[in-house]
Amino acid sequence: MAIGLLSTVAAVFYGGTISILALTATFARRRTLRREARSTLAVLVPGRLAESQHVDRVQ
Repeated sequence: MAIGLLSTVAAVFYGGTISILALTATFARRRTLRREARSTLAVLVPGRLAESQHVDRVQ
């Protein structure tokens, strides 16, 4: 029971962190803040590194 609860809390925390970073990467007013949020997302979400680098080159 405790392992399931701990796993659920970790999943909610991870999901919340990803959501906040995604919103910051999309709607932040400062370009540097958007870039930092995208690089942090690239670390936390596997397989997204190439896409985040492509977005930085376009801007």
